[in-house]
Amino acid sequence: MMVESLLARVAARSRDVPALIAPDTAIDGPALVEAVEQLAADLARSGARTVATLLDNGPAWIVADLAALRAGIVHVPLPTFFTPAQREHALDVAGVDAILAPGPLPGFAPRACSVAGAALRLGRRTTEAALLPEGTAKVTFTSGTTGAPKGVCLASATMLAVARSLADAMAPLAIERHLVALPLPVLLENLAGVYAPLWHGSGIVVPPLAAVGLTGSSCFDPATLDAMVRREHAHSVITLPQMLRAWAAWRTTTGSTTRAELRFVAVGGAAVGRALIGEARAAGLPAYEGYGLSEGSSVQTLNLPGADRPGSVGRALPHAKIRVAADAEIKNDGTPMKG
Repeated sequence: MMVESLLARVAARSRDVPALIAPDTAIDGPALVEAVEQLAADLARSGARTVATLLDNGPAWIVADLAALRAGIVHVPLPTFFTPAQREHALDVAGVDAILAPGPLPGFAPRACSVAGAALRLGRRTTEAALLPEGTAKVTFTSGTTGAPKGVCLASATMLAVARSLADAMAPLAIERHLVALPLPVLLENLAGVYAPLWHGSGIVVPPLAAVGLTGSSCFDPATLDAMVRREHAHSVITLPQMLRAWAAWRTTTGSTTRAELRFVAVGGAAVGRALIGEARAAGLPAYEGYGLSEGSSVQTLNLPGADRPGSVGRALPHAKIRVAADAEIKNDGTPMKG
């Protein structure tokens, strides 16, 4: 799946069904593609080689990400919780010469830029190009909790192939509304919460992070997420294990164990385990564990209704090629881009 195929599917969607839903706006498929094409043309005219984004969750982030893909410009998504030192490290090692942000950053010459109704600034600077693998479309950075953030170089074809594989595997669930609950620079949410729903035709509810209970890099309020899930009639959401544990405990403590309209709560990013899956399901959360890694463009295996073994990471998705080596090591024989 190339980005042109994805955008063609989005453009063909009915104008009656929003593709992106935010607190103050709803954007249908044709309007989303128009916004992507406009920003892609603007980025191309600017001469940008590598563009970073420093944005809260919202439609503007998704438009910017798709526009960079469309324009063939490397995207470097920066988490808003990065420290100034982490941010500078990422900008320098990726050779970023443009940035989209709500306000100016030191070293960048900004101009006004409207993206999906958000008043942003497109900043430019002169810098040396980074030596990236041929075909790099995105450089996704780790959190850097144990040192400087490390970047993984990814190709658009690989990312979109994983997204389509995931969309096809989850199609029987008939998910119509996915709620974005992780920061969009997290590759898992970017692929499984944006590209896959767009390919499938689902609506994406994308509020600011504070509206789903996330502040900073680790503060989480499960009551806020639970209220947003109900308010937006979400069918699916992606969480980290620590979020799921807090959410399940809150629901159990408060007696709020009704399932609402949730059909699928994906959990990954760290070891989950049978016990947590059981606690979550007892609290009315249909939780399913998966496994992936940034170097493989995120999700590789996933438990699904009808193919579910709590305590495991599930079956390989259609795109993944997995084998067991002679020493019992599990290996993924896919061909992700090497950084």
